[in-house]
Parts: sequence; structure tokens; C-alpha cells
Amino acid sequence: MTSSLDSTVSFLEKLVADPSAVRTDLPADDQLRKRLLTAIQRLVPELETPAESWQRVLYNALELPVARIGIDIDIFKLLKESPTPLSTEELAKQSGKTPDTKLLARILRYLASFSLIREVDTDVWTASHFGNNLLLQSAGVSHMVDNCFVAMVTLPAFLRRHAYNPPTTKDDTAFAQGNHVSPEEKTFFDWLKTRPDNARDFNVFMGSHRTGVRTWLDRTEVINEITDAFKKVTTGKEGGEETGVSFVDIGGGIGHQCKTFKKRVPYLKGKIILEDLEEVVANAELEDGIEKVPVDFLQSQPVKGAASYYFRSVLRNWPDNYSRTILGYVRDVMDRDSLLLIDELVLPDKGAHRYETQLDLTMLAMLNAEARTQTHWTQLLAEVGFEVKEIVFYEEEAREAVIIAKKAASWGS
Repeated sequence: MTSSLDSTVSFLEKLVADPSAVRTDLPADDQLRKRLLTAIQRLVPELETPAESWQRVLYNALELPVARIGIDIDIFKLLKESPTPLSTEELAKQSGKTPDTKLLARILRYLASFSLIREVDTDVWTASHFGNNLLLQSAGVSHMVDNCFVAMVTLPAFLRRHAYNPPTTKDDTAFAQGNHVSPEEKTFFDWLKTRPDNARDFNVFMGSHRTGVRTWLDRTEVINEITDAFKKVTTGKEGGEETGVSFVDIGGGIGHQCKTFKKRVPYLKGKIILEDLEEVVANAELEDGIEKVPVDFLQSQPVKGAASYYFRSVLRNWPDNYSRTILGYVRDVMDRDSLLLIDELVLPDKGAHRYETQLDLTMLAMLNAEARTQTHWTQLLAEVGFEVKEIVFYEEEAREAVIIAKKAASWGS
């Protein structure tokens, strides 16, 4: 056994010594890459001594804030773009922020100890694969540190205050408690209205946090469901397909999904509609065939008889009582052949991945909301008069799926 372990460790040390070779070979077999990654991640807590576990967990709250400092000073960008390693003094000069070099060296040593950059010599640094990955999501780092961290660290006190029975209101949250929000800033979204930099980071993150993975539009069966529904809801109607509505993106921000949908189905006639708050859709730059409609989805749903009503990462932001209200307005305007499309995390009832559980508790801290299990989604939709037709997973590991539902026959047309 010892000999076998020694051989395994030696093999892993060789991989670490030349990780670029591993990254070159593994993309051809992504499942093998994921198996290796999962095995290593699961093995770490099993190998640690108590003291090693403490060191890893007790100080991990520092990692993202220090990465945020690195982004502010352009460390990751400068190292990635430099053809040669840079000294601490060179980084200080090129950053344009005139940081104290002693302070900068301390920050760089910390980042190197987590492989966010590489230390090639005393006070000499170069980019790392990990740091380059993080640079792609700099808005996400800023969003988490500036918008979410206070809520996360307030969550224990918040739950104690509520005797571990969190409220379902949208204004009494760990976020509100930790940030001491004013009466005019009842929710995280209200708070963002007066903080344009925070709002920008949030919106960029929401528009890019799934970059590089498959999307619902990759699943032909979902597209076929929409096109079939469009034919049915427009048949016999005045104007037919020319005046019908194929797709309504509810809470769709500045229209990314609408534009992507139009590009995916250029042959589909009818209108595509983007809905969000007036101040949000005002910033949407849309092409012909896509219309913007200012809507507060907690108050109404003005578009009747569309082929599909689509929510992407929206209902996770709202507790069940608010989600029932939002879905109820949609149900009431749907045709009997209309589709409800919910593009969301669908957690398994057992064995959820950390990608899912960490988002779930972030939703709790920020909004008293949650990432729902498959059973929970089915129950919630049934309570509001929907029948789940199919759940199509397009990203299995992250449990990203489109829930396709129709209005229950008992609700009429």
C-alpha cells in the first residue's frame, strides 16, 4: 500500500511540475479532467490533520478580498499581459496606483501562496493559470466582496435573531441587517439603485457567470417545443404568426437572452419581448423584432397569449410567496398551449454539488430566497396551477436546466 501511494504521489508531483501538459491533454477528455479534479478535491479534507483543516477553513475568508485588491491594482492583468516576469517595483509602477512596495510585496506573497500568481524569484512574479481564470470574472470578484460579503458574515447573527426560522419577507434579510439599510432600500435591488458601481458589477456578473458552459438554447428539444407552441397559439388568431409573440423574457435585464434566442431561431416569425423594470430596459440596445416592455413582475403581466414565458435566474431571488405572485400573473395571461420556461438550478433531492449549495445559501443571505430542489419546484408550480411537462438538463454537473410547464387544465384557457 505504501509503495502504491508513493507512486501515486510521485505521479501527481510530476503533474504539478508541468501542469500545462496536463491542460493540453485533458480537454480531449473532459470527463477524465472532471474525475481527476473531483478526486483531488474530495481527498484534501480526508488527508488533513486537524491543524491543517483549521488553517484552511479559518482563514479562507481572506482569499477573495485579497483577490479583489489584486484586481484593483491590476496585478492579474499586468502579469498576464507581460511577456516576462515582473518585479514588485515594476508592478507598483505599472499599476498606476503608486502602492507602497512593502505592502504590495506582502499581498503578492499571499496571492502566490494560493497559486493566484507564481513567484519565480525573490520579489519577481508571473501569471498563473488560476489567476488568469479569475481575471475572466473580475466583476464577479467585485460583486461578491462589495455586495455579498457583509450579508454572508451576518447570516449567523441573522438566523440566531430569528431562532433559525428565517422570514419570507423581502426586506428583513441578513443583507439588510448587516448593511444597516435605510427604509428606502428595502431589498438588495433597491440598494443597488443608488450605487451604480455595485450595480454595474452585479449586472456584468449576471450576464457572464455562465460564460463557457452550455445553455438551454443548445437543446433542440426546447427550441422545438417553443416553435410548436408558437404555431398553436397563433393558429386562428388575427394576424397569425406575423403578429404573435414567440418569446417573453421576464426580468431579462438588458436583453442578452432575447438577442441570443433571435439568433438561434431567425426563421421564427412574431415578436420577442424583453420585460424588466423601466430603469433596466431603458439601457437595453435591441435589434428589430425585439421589443422592450417596462414591467414590475410583482404587479402585472401585460403580454397575453405568447408562445413562451421565460425566466432565467429570476425566481431563485424570490421566496415562495413572492414567486407564487409572479407566476400567478403569468398563468392568468397564458393560452392553453403557452409554455412556461424556467431556466434555473434544479437541485437533486440528494447529493447536491457545492456549486448548488453555495448559491442556495447566498440567496438566503441576500434575499431570503433559495435554490430549489426538483421536488420543491414541482410542488411550487403545482400550487400555482402549473403542470411540469419536462425538465431538460443542459449542464448536468451544475444542474442547470429548463423546466417546461403548462397551465393545468383545471385553470382553463
